[in-house]
Amino acid sequence: MRALVRDAVGDAGHEVVEARTGEEAVLLFERHRPGLVVLDADLEGIDGAEACRQVRERNPGDLTPILVMTHSQDPDATARAFAAGASDFLTKPIDWAGFVHRIRFLVRATQRVGDLRRERISLVNAQRLARLGSFELDYATRTMRWSDQLCRILGFEPDTATHDPRQWWHAIHPVDRARVRQEAKEALEESGTYVIEHRVVTPDGRVRHVRQQAELLMGAHGNERWLVGTLQDVTEQKLASRQIWYLANFDTLTGLANRRHFHQHFDDALSRARRCGTHVGLLYLDLDGFKHVNDTLGHSAGDQLLCHVADLLRGGVRESDLVGRPEGEDAATAVSRLGGDEFTVLLTDMESPKDAGDVAERILTELPTPLVLEGQEVRVSGSIGISVFPGDGDDVDALMKCADAAMYHAKDKGRNGHAFFSSRMTEDSRRRLQIEKRLQVALAEGGLALHYQPKLHLSTRAPVGAEALLRWTDDELGVVSPKDVIPVAEEAGLIVELGRWVLEEGARQAAAWQRAGLPPIPLAVNVSPAQLARENAVEQVTHALLEVNLEPHLLEIEITETVLMQDDERVATQLRDLRAMGVRVALDDFGTGYSSLSYLTRFPLDVLKLDRCFTRDVDTDPGAEGVVRAVVGMAHSLGLRVVAEGIDTEDQAQMLRRLGCDEGQGFLFCGALEPDAFAAFVAKSAE
Repeated sequence: MRALVRDAVGDAGHEVVEARTGEEAVLLFERHRPGLVVLDADLEGIDGAEACRQVRERNPGDLTPILVMTHSQDPDATARAFAAGASDFLTKPIDWAGFVHRIRFLVRATQRVGDLRRERISLVNAQRLARLGSFELDYATRTMRWSDQLCRILGFEPDTATHDPRQWWHAIHPVDRARVRQEAKEALEESGTYVIEHRVVTPDGRVRHVRQQAELLMGAHGNERWLVGTLQDVTEQKLASRQIWYLANFDTLTGLANRRHFHQHFDDALSRARRCGTHVGLLYLDLDGFKHVNDTLGHSAGDQLLCHVADLLRGGVRESDLVGRPEGEDAATAVSRLGGDEFTVLLTDMESPKDAGDVAERILTELPTPLVLEGQEVRVSGSIGISVFPGDGDDVDALMKCADAAMYHAKDKGRNGHAFFSSRMTEDSRRRLQIEKRLQVALAEGGLALHYQPKLHLSTRAPVGAEALLRWTDDELGVVSPKDVIPVAEEAGLIVELGRWVLEEGARQAAAWQRAGLPPIPLAVNVSPAQLARENAVEQVTHALLEVNLEPHLLEIEITETVLMQDDERVATQLRDLRAMGVRVALDDFGTGYSSLSYLTRFPLDVLKLDRCFTRDVDTDPGAEGVVRAVVGMAHSLGLRVVAEGIDTEDQAQMLRRLGCDEGQGFLFCGALEPDAFAAFVAKSAE
């Protein structure tokens, strides 16, 4: 019989191992781990049923099919075989054609069972890692089945779960139950699916945030209904989201609103004022002599001073009846820190513009209160510029410019005072007009230049890139800072032409370096929102590359957060097209106040450049260190490289490296260089 089985199985293409006794069968099984076992019930030594039992007992969980052959006149042998763990049986005499089909079926079925087991294990592990549980509610029987992971999310062990849906509903937070019932009912009636976020309370009183998603399934005749769904624990995501939102909207040092949040709040206040016909006042405060405190007493003392001023402003606004705030707002949203020692106070629903002056006077009176810093008594004063809606402007930018001009006017008058914006404050406007006129000439006659600042790998200190920076020395104006040029170019409609020149000149220089034998180092050029807003931005970049035969991966374009705030699909499309070409995209000056982390997932980016406002204090300010750590972790989780700007000291560089920043640039390594000097710097670094 063993020879017949061997021949039949061998002819079917399988390799066969034979055992003469039951004991030998058990040992050979463990040695060879076969895909199928065929046992004769009448083996020598221990019989087939006992051999089957021992194989199963010594190999728990093993799915190998065991086929037992018995005599047709011995029904008890079949029962013993199944009790011992047999998968199937055949009665003698054997139908050999059917036998071959039977073993093929058993092998395939076992493989499928194994696949299903592995898939189930993978699913269980995936649910555990994703903190995702599943459930099924049978409307006919009013019973519920749930996965082990769902039980754990709700805070009880799987073996204590019942099939009663009430155990599920009692786990939902009492405040959320009515809403969950109503939203689920409406969604199921409308579309048959729903996604609801709510809270659950575990038996030990902990509150967890979950996202519940379910779908209603119907039987073939419509008389059977099941609700199947998942429950995901999103508590950590909620907490992280709140932290990210706070980091994006508030100053970590003072707890005041940052520039982005202030801008949004200011916009809302102007909208209400337009509807109600009221005044909105903006106070722009700059501390007098703050740099001296920082330089003489250190950054720690400077931070203490900033926090002191923030508390003073926050308290002063709370006490003022002149500040109208919608329900739920507090002084932290009416007062903001724009950066450095610059603060703003927003006054809404004013009866008269004079009210803004009264608040400014009170602030300036309280500001010089003595403060002990690093063992020394310090008194600080401030200069406040005031602009008022609607008289001085109709939008945030206009009113900010007016308040800023008024603040500088207050400083010019001797500091420790305030000034309302006046149309007489036009000196800056005249200079801007001069810059616009001379910039047109420089663009036409080639009066501009680019210098190049190296970007270094923070671990190896090897040059890995460069940033092209605009430089302009005019015959009439002298050296003009890019900070003065860019705003004028934007207002005068010259920014696109200027940006195209920077792009083409940068590409030309990068190609020249390649021809000269320099290592392939990507060059970053700044691209303005206005350039990307035009439909031919990709065409401009393509032309610049082809004109000088520069590989796309050697070009990196830097965009500002203003581009992301526009949330323009056309801009996103152009960025995706550029990346598809091989051009890299970097987000410049991240953290300057307008940061919205949600934008990072919607726009195609490769690099995040951390603004110098964080790198400056990263080695001395735990708040700045925490922000950098959070931003680096978030960026790396999104697959972005992080470049730190403004590195001036070795301590900053070492701290940024430890926090995970990939690259850096700053005066510690090298300032912006002329093309030949940059080439020499790279060549020397390669030695």
